[in-house]
Amino acid sequence: MAVAGCHTGGGAERYGKTYYLDGAGNWGWGTSGVVEGLRQAGYPGDVEPFPWTTSLVPLLDQVNPIGAKLRAGSLADKIAQYRKEYPNTQVNLIGLSAGTGVAVWTAERLPDEVKIDNVILLGASMSHKYDVSEALKHMRGKIYVYYSPNDGFLAPVKLLGTVDGKYGVSSAGQVGLAAPPGMEHRVVNIGWSPEWVKYGWTGGHLECAQPEFVRTQIVRHVMDRPPVGDSFVGFVEPARPKPN
Repeated sequence: MAVAGCHTGGGAERYGKTYYLDGAGNWGWGTSGVVEGLRQAGYPGDVEPFPWTTSLVPLLDQVNPIGAKLRAGSLADKIAQYRKEYPNTQVNLIGLSAGTGVAVWTAERLPDEVKIDNVILLGASMSHKYDVSEALKHMRGKIYVYYSPNDGFLAPVKLLGTVDGKYGVSSAGQVGLAAPPGMEHRVVNIGWSPEWVKYGWTGGHLECAQPEFVRTQIVRHVMDRPPVGDSFVGFVEPARPKPN
C-alpha cells in the first residue's frame, strides 16, 4: 500500500506526525478513514500509514507476535530518526485491531531518550491485561483505548489468541485495558456510547476508524483544539464488563 500523507499546514516539520497502524492483513480497513478524518478536522501534521503485516491473511498476522514486534522495531527506528531531525514536534500513534499491539510495541522499543506523545487504540485485539508500563515510559502523554462490549469481531480472539499471544482472555477492544499500578491516570478507557451512532460507530469492530468518528472524536488526542465545524461529544464512561 502506498503511504498516504495528510498535509494541512507546515506538515511534519512544524506540527509533527501521526503514524497509523492498520489491522491484520493490511487490507486498509481504516487507512483511508483515519487519513480523511484527520484531514477534515484540520489536523496540521502529517499522517503516515505504516504497513507492518507479514502476510495478506489476517489470521496469520493476528497470531504472529514475533513478526509484528520486528516491524514495531522498524517503526521505532523510523521515529527515532525523525526525532533527531524534529525534536520539538508531536508524534502520535493510532492502531486498529491487531495494529494496536504494534503501536504499543513500537513505544516500548524506542530509545530511552526518545519520547512520543499519545497512543490511540481502536478495537484492540491485544489482551486487556497487557502491561503497558514499558510503553508509557517512552511517552509524554496517555494511552486512549476505545472499546465496545458489542464488538463481536473480537469474540473469537479469546479462542484464537490475542495479538500478544494470550488465550482465554478478553481483548482490550471489548472491555478496556488494565492500567499498571500507579499509572491509572495515563490509561484512558473510553467505552462505546449510543451517541456515537450518528458519527458512524454502532459499536462494531472497524467503524471507529471511519472518517466522521475520527473527525469528531479521535482527533482530540492528536491536536489540542476542536475539529473544524463541530465540538467533541461528551461521554459518560459506562460500567466496564467484568473481563475474564
